Amino acid sequence: MWKRCGGFDFVVCGGGLSGLVVASRLSEDPSVSVAVLEAGGDVAHWPDSQIPGFFTKNLTKPEIDWMFFTTPQAHVNDRSIYVPRGKGIGGSSILNFMTLGRASTVEYDAMEGLSGKGWNWSNYLKYFKKSETFSADPEMAAKHEFKPDPEVYGTKGPLHRVLPRWISQLHMPFYKALHSLGVPHQYDSSNGHTAGTGTGTGAIHPHTATKTSAVSAYYEPAKDRPNFTVIKFAHVHKVLFSRTDDSENLVATGVEYIQDGSIKIVMAKKEVILSAGSCQTPQLLELSGIGDSKVLAAHGIPVLQDLPGVGANLQDHLSTGFTAEMNPKYESMDVLANDPMRAGAEWQLYETKRQGMFTAVSSVAYAFLPTKYFADVEAIKKAVEDPTVNRDADELKGMTKTIELEKEWLVHDEVPQLEIVQVPAFLPTAGYLPTPGKRYFSIFVALMHPLSRGTVHITSPDPLVPPAIDGHFLENKVDTSLLISALHFARKVVRTEELKDIVIKEVIPGERVESDEELERYVKNTLSTVFHPVGTASMLPHEEGGVVDERCMVYGTENLRVVDASIIPVQLAAHTQATVYALAEKAADLIKDSLQKS
Repeated sequence: MWKRCGGFDFVVCGGGLSGLVVASRLSEDPSVSVAVLEAGGDVAHWPDSQIPGFFTKNLTKPEIDWMFFTTPQAHVNDRSIYVPRGKGIGGSSILNFMTLGRASTVEYDAMEGLSGKGWNWSNYLKYFKKSETFSADPEMAAKHEFKPDPEVYGTKGPLHRVLPRWISQLHMPFYKALHSLGVPHQYDSSNGHTAGTGTGTGAIHPHTATKTSAVSAYYEPAKDRPNFTVIKFAHVHKVLFSRTDDSENLVATGVEYIQDGSIKIVMAKKEVILSAGSCQTPQLLELSGIGDSKVLAAHGIPVLQDLPGVGANLQDHLSTGFTAEMNPKYESMDVLANDPMRAGAEWQLYETKRQGMFTAVSSVAYAFLPTKYFADVEAIKKAVEDPTVNRDADELKGMTKTIELEKEWLVHDEVPQLEIVQVPAFLPTAGYLPTPGKRYFSIFVALMHPLSRGTVHITSPDPLVPPAIDGHFLENKVDTSLLISALHFARKVVRTEELKDIVIKEVIPGERVESDEELERYVKNTLSTVFHPVGTASMLPHEEGGVVDERCMVYGTENLRVVDASIIPVQLAAHTQATVYALAEKAADLIKDSLQKS
């Protein structure tokens, strides 16, 4: 059964972070009508979505998480890796862990060289500031050794950004341990200089201590506008096209979607905008006939535009962990699981005073480290010369350029290669369980610029069948070497004088796991991602395998744009949330500019 819905000027496919930013900004013009198609419902006000301390409770809930898994990964013992993606209004901004970090100026400026004019640090900073209102309590700033630079923060944006209200007793000792190993301290890493230790900021309301998201920041202020429509439980099938007589380019005329078992169509008068994220935007492009002709032919989909870059260039931050048993006289968040009375007291503290452990995530003591702080630079330089590259790199010049850029960054003093975070609790690790009653000191380690490149492609013309996500994780041996070096460095950290009274003994990987070969096995058995996929519809030149141009317009189309993390061509040394807010704000301005010129 087919049903046709009335037309809108703009149809946005995906009501997640970037989709809501663009739709909200476009609907500020009362003469413009905007519709958002979202496959999920309104789940942003569930208690588990609101309370910062419940940050992991929504994972694997089908109402709010797509619960994707990769294909079995050949270089990770054929394991399928969990890839959570937000489902529902707000998308991953209601599922994520709230961190609002920025990468270095070097990385953003390099993006301009890859993507085109305007995608640089200066412009990103403009839109970082536009998206946020930053609040820093002076007392907490002093505890964090945080000295905010007022020139780099927004004061009137819709998204609230704060320093955490709660930090553990381990926060500053961890920093001091790193300082003893030569790592500098960044009093404020939001200014584009990120190498060193520094406290993370989060998307949390300064007064209510509840999560702020694309829902609270962009959807709720816009939802009652007469020109703003959100169609829930609308699973997009494909974009519909025609061709004009005077152009070879495709013109997006509408979107086909499935709702309540019926196939429906909504017409677009001006543009269709894909904001379905790095896993589903390439899926929608391929279902619509845009992508690698070989992939489309395999599933009987007519090729409307041959773009081999669709679904290629997948990158994510790769992670593993280190955990030690801790002296019980020091406090950890393990008490929330081990001590019902203490957990109850913490909950009471949150409910009555908006203070305590439930006001923040467990991990706010960050360090971003260039290679020289944790690995043998000369050995890494030698390893990089190994001809191990992704099999697609020779076909897509743009992807090769991103890999070559990351090789240069491996020896750059201003570009971090490793994120390490002190977690005052047992860090969930595949194959390991905590001992009840124990307290733990964990170090989360994540590789910021993996050289391996993966893919996301359809496996069926049925839009309800998930795409195949193949990360090719650890395909490049340098990635493995860097993670092994990171674990050696974590051991150095816990053995410093500053932590000798805190750490009792190593638990994971375990003191008997010593050699590089043993650590490599551990990495392969425990590897996860940091849930930051990018690159699958990269903003690169058309001739180099790009999918969108510097206006976010899909090559070969007049009016189909992509606005989400999939257009970021190279991974950044930062959690992606803040960058995607800024990216979407900039894209909204680009669209508004095109309206004025038309």
